[in-house]
Amino acid sequence: MSLVSPSRLRGWRILGFGKHPEIAAAVQEKLRSLGFQATAFALTNDEAGDARLALELKRAEYDGVAIGGYINGQDPVNFPATLETTVWFNRVLNLIHANAPDTKIILVRGPEDVVPAIERVLGKSPGLRSS
Repeated sequence: MSLVSPSRLRGWRILGFGKHPEIAAAVQEKLRSLGFQATAFALTNDEAGDARLALELKRAEYDGVAIGGYINGQDPVNFPATLETTVWFNRVLNLIHANAPDTKIILVRGPEDVVPAIERVLGKSPGLRSS
């Protein structure tokens, strides 16, 4: 009898978000094509964005939450951190902690970094083959 649930064999369950809708859509498509159970969306810096994030975090148990470089400040060339993004990032971290305290936080530098960032934090996804 296997101790690994069938859902785990399909790859990590990832919730990802950033500021830009077109990047979120491309990241979601990329992750799903690689076998991840991925939901990615554009997050707004307001009460509606906070409510959406809390709702998404409660919708499923995620292995990791990937936060885009614009919000997390890890892309200093294209999106340098500002006071506004720092306050936003702090609020996002506290929302994640309050709504999904066991979920790993994944800081993504940019769209090309999403898979390496996931692997840095979670390791190779179960059921996925290395290229």
